[in-house]
Amino acid sequence: MPTPVTFAGTKQFVGIANETSQGTPVAMTSTVLVSEVKPKDNPSWLEDKSWRGSMATDAFAKIPGVSHAEIDLGGPAYGDGLGFFLRNILGDLSITGTSTGSGSTTLTAAAAVGATSITTQATVPASTAVQIGTGATSEVFTTGTPSGSGPYTIPLSTPTGGLRYAHASAEAVQPVTGPYTQAHSLLNSGSGQPISHTITHFLGPTATSGARQYPGACFSELSLKWNAESELLTWSGKATTWPSVALGAMPVAAPSTVLPVASWRMKLGIGGPASGATLINTVTDGEITIKREVNPFYTVTGTQNPYIIQRGGLSVDGKLTFVAADESPLLYMLNNTQPQLQILLDNGLTGTNKIAFQIDCQIAAFTDMDPDGSKSAVEYGGSFSSILNTVNAGGSGGYSPIKVSITNNAPAGTY
Repeated sequence: MPTPVTFAGTKQFVGIANETSQGTPVAMTSTVLVSEVKPKDNPSWLEDKSWRGSMATDAFAKIPGVSHAEIDLGGPAYGDGLGFFLRNILGDLSITGTSTGSGSTTLTAAAAVGATSITTQATVPASTAVQIGTGATSEVFTTGTPSGSGPYTIPLSTPTGGLRYAHASAEAVQPVTGPYTQAHSLLNSGSGQPISHTITHFLGPTATSGARQYPGACFSELSLKWNAESELLTWSGKATTWPSVALGAMPVAAPSTVLPVASWRMKLGIGGPASGATLINTVTDGEITIKREVNPFYTVTGTQNPYIIQRGGLSVDGKLTFVAADESPLLYMLNNTQPQLQILLDNGLTGTNKIAFQIDCQIAAFTDMDPDGSKSAVEYGGSFSSILNTVNAGGSGGYSPIKVSITNNAPAGTY
């Protein structure tokens, strides 16, 4: 009797990497910790049902048509992993670091989008992490070897691809270190298409590597959920990808040591920030869901794969459950106050160990709110939609219904 061959599901893991060309698979650069992953290849079939003088209605042939794949995944929200998926669905990203307190200088000339070097008043040593600009257009790079005698030319080595935003002469260039804060908003510049990712799934049965890759991943949904009594902050997502391909060499899991955060640590503000008079102490649980139109387009190029997986419009909605201290939740809807909503959650640590989530919806329109007297304490439960606004917009301008900022110690170029 032959020795049985089996594969243990507990050994599976998921990796991710940023793509430079949508649909061209790249080796995983990070392990993303998930507790659920459901990939599915979706080939289509074209049937030949031409009449042949036979008493049959089935196809005489099934001919392969175009193909794509889908992948659902999720689990606890890790402060150093969620950023991949937020950038994938939203697109606009600005990064700020923690000032080292020395070495600050300024640009001596304007720097255009895509520039791979900058000119500064003072030199900056090689391998220095610097923040260029401030606010919505701030970005962080690791520098290369400087040249010149003043002004100095400073290469921007990591991440590759050059500046995402234009910067004016005299803008600040400040050496920084971790922790870093990445602010994610809706991308409105250029083609409006966010970065795509290759998702690697090690499961076991695939020959040689034990893993399949799902390139060109574009997320159509990302949800964040919490329950103060019983849950960590969790997330789930849905993506459309190119058809899966077998990976040639076995990937290696390299999970981080960052831990998820318990929901009870959350603070929530309505009508202002999550502090002071607008801090709300009665929310028990909730969720926020970002949805995006995603459609694969196929052209006559001799391949079953999509020509592009196109991202379209984006919307944000959510749900909240309140202990009914008063009628305030109901009045948000009846009076159509459309208040500001802010959510803060951190792990209570400091320095490079700090993990923090901040979710901002500047205009939250509550669309239903129902009383519930079935429990020992009366509750209100209802839904809201986040309205497009300029306050939540990022460096690409325009409007955004949400801004999600995460603080962690991920270096420049991670996302």
